[in-house]
Amino acid sequence: MKYIVESALAIQDTGRIEQEISLAATDLDVVVFTVLYQDGEIRFANHLVWRGSHAQYVIDGYEPSVHSKTTQADTPTVLFNPARLSIQAYYPIDNITTLTKDLGNIIYLEYDVSPLLSEVKEASFQSAIRSWAVSLLGLVLFLFFLHLYLIRPLRLMALQANKVNDVNGSLPKWQASPVTVAFSELEAIRNHFINFSDKLKRSEKQLEDSQQRWLFAIEVSRNGIWDWNFATDEVFLSDRWKEMLGYSEDELANELSTWEALLHPQDKKDALFSLNQYLNNEVDEFENVHRLRHKLGHYIWVLDRGMIVEWDEKGKATRMIGTHTDVTSDVINKQVILHQAKHDLLTDLPNRSSLLDALYSLKESKQEVSAGLFLIDLDNFKMINDALGHHYGDRLLIQVAARLSSFFATNSLIVRLAADEFVVLAKNLPQDKNSAKRRIHALASQVRQIIGRSFHINNQTFSVSASVGACFIDSQIEIEPELLLKQADVAMHQVKERGRDGYLLYSAEMEEVAQHSLFIQSELRGAIAEKQLSLVYQPIVDCRGLVVCVEALLRWNHPQMGNIPPSTFIPLAEGSGLIEELGEWVLLEACAFINTLQETGVLLDAVAINVSARQFNQGEFAEDLLKVLHRLGIKPNAIELELTEYALLTNLDVVKQAMDKLRQAGISIAIDDFGTGYSSLSYLQSLPLSRLKLDASFVSKIDVNESSNAIVKAIIDMAHGLNLNVVAEGVETQTQYEFLLQHGCDSFQGYLFSRPLKQADIVNYIESVAVNGHAMA
Repeated sequence: MKYIVESALAIQDTGRIEQEISLAATDLDVVVFTVLYQDGEIRFANHLVWRGSHAQYVIDGYEPSVHSKTTQADTPTVLFNPARLSIQAYYPIDNITTLTKDLGNIIYLEYDVSPLLSEVKEASFQSAIRSWAVSLLGLVLFLFFLHLYLIRPLRLMALQANKVNDVNGSLPKWQASPVTVAFSELEAIRNHFINFSDKLKRSEKQLEDSQQRWLFAIEVSRNGIWDWNFATDEVFLSDRWKEMLGYSEDELANELSTWEALLHPQDKKDALFSLNQYLNNEVDEFENVHRLRHKLGHYIWVLDRGMIVEWDEKGKATRMIGTHTDVTSDVINKQVILHQAKHDLLTDLPNRSSLLDALYSLKESKQEVSAGLFLIDLDNFKMINDALGHHYGDRLLIQVAARLSSFFATNSLIVRLAADEFVVLAKNLPQDKNSAKRRIHALASQVRQIIGRSFHINNQTFSVSASVGACFIDSQIEIEPELLLKQADVAMHQVKERGRDGYLLYSAEMEEVAQHSLFIQSELRGAIAEKQLSLVYQPIVDCRGLVVCVEALLRWNHPQMGNIPPSTFIPLAEGSGLIEELGEWVLLEACAFINTLQETGVLLDAVAINVSARQFNQGEFAEDLLKVLHRLGIKPNAIELELTEYALLTNLDVVKQAMDKLRQAGISIAIDDFGTGYSSLSYLQSLPLSRLKLDASFVSKIDVNESSNAIVKAIIDMAHGLNLNVVAEGVETQTQYEFLLQHGCDSFQGYLFSRPLKQADIVNYIESVAVNGHAMA
């Protein structure tokens, strides 16, 4: 091929080279056949796609360095590549032209020799089989003659030797007959068998010693056995004893120090104490559970039992035998059961039982200690469960537990007390009472901040708040742990009644408040049936002074206590679940009022009804509301729902779905008390709202300072930028009204225009305003 390539290049007959390469490539063992330029560029190849490519990048096994050396030496280079099982050849082509590019051309060939090697291997394998067959035949013949002339005579002699120990003292005739042997040396072996009986007698004492070990082992199968000789201080350790710890039979020394060295440091003192008590006859038996170090480094629990089995002539104990039983699984199961009894299964936090144990320990401690007990209740957790499902609720509880655990130091106890209640027992507070209480205030504030941060669960973000009740624990004052919990609970419920998302430190006065709240809550259950509840209506006027809407407000006139303000009984209703029943009653009464307005010809944009966060976040609230309106013949656009920002603290997507359904039906939605909530303002651009009701706390500070004015103006401008109307609540002075009017406030509500009125009075008020053209009180 070298000659053909050279001659073809000389006459520039590249077609011939291609034909020859194609012909050579018909040999399937030719892996690569190429003609390369000096720089490694492929000029001709058995694979057309390689042409023009650099051999280093497309041909495995090609070495540019070998190419260069071959060209310089002008001598063919043939190599064997063991990794590829191929022969690689570099043949330089004589310079047959004067062209610079033709200088240093080379033929590179790679030939696959794996088929040849396979043939050699197969031939070698067949030859080996033949050799093994001949060897096996020879071995069989050898074994046959070995059995005939050596093994068989030895076996017969062994059977005869058994006569020495045979109970009957005789053997069958065919076994007792003389043995014919081909070697005289076998006769001597028979004599050695006869002498074996003497050796057995000398071993009787050893067998008797061993008998006690193995009889004891039978009683406790699969146990490790130890045998302690007091005189020599040697300890026999059975194979099973060592196997339990991962050692082989020759890896541990038979000494008492071996056992002592393997004892867990925390168990060593107790184990040795129990052993000495038994040896000193202070207890009737030796039994101890302790840990021994395994060869792999971990520890296993063992039940160690032992008893003295030999005494000398003076009655002194000389020998003790015992067993080791692996009880690791039993101890772990017991620990798991104990852990489960003292811990919450969902969060793995300590439970109420662990908390009471810790409080009793504080009470019984002789040292002067001060501590703080915090009872944390997640606000409206039931609403989250109902709206998002229990899985989300469980995930939230786990994250709350993780946040509390990561924040508080090791000298604190974090407890899950109930479904959505957590307890933090903060120990080692300052001894000074005032300093300790300041520390409690600071910790409570930090707890609210920790829980108040947004939670992210399954790509959804929502926020919750917490009501925290705390009590101060002074070891000098004898108070039962259950009473401490009750004090924290009383403080927490006071926070709930004040609107949630707060903190209070227990005081004695709270007990009276708690009793009063319990009475109010009990009386509220019968308030509807006793017809003690009523609705009053406060007008909302526009910038022209005309009444465009009225807000329905709930009132409770108790026969003994008189008028009870909503700020007192509404939080109690939300906490006890009565809010849903109250909400349904308010809706029915408001619908009846709307029918009255229609019958008298009074026209309003809508009647505003307050809806609690718990009521709105019920899964079927929107559907149930629309069914009631349809049943009573009320047009949806006659209703406006007022929600606080607190209602938006759960999943925003679920809230938006309910609002979209209501807005499509024609019901308008307003955010009440805007500016006092804790939710993100991002909801303003994603929820279908109609109005923002500016909270009275901002309106009351108008003209107090420039900052107050700026906040009010900013809220109005922001609402208008989002195409939302603004209603100012609590307008009581002409100055406030003029400021709001000047800065574009859309509607106004407050005593400057009218107090909340009864049904008949509000109708007269609306009619008089329509006639007089203004609504100033």
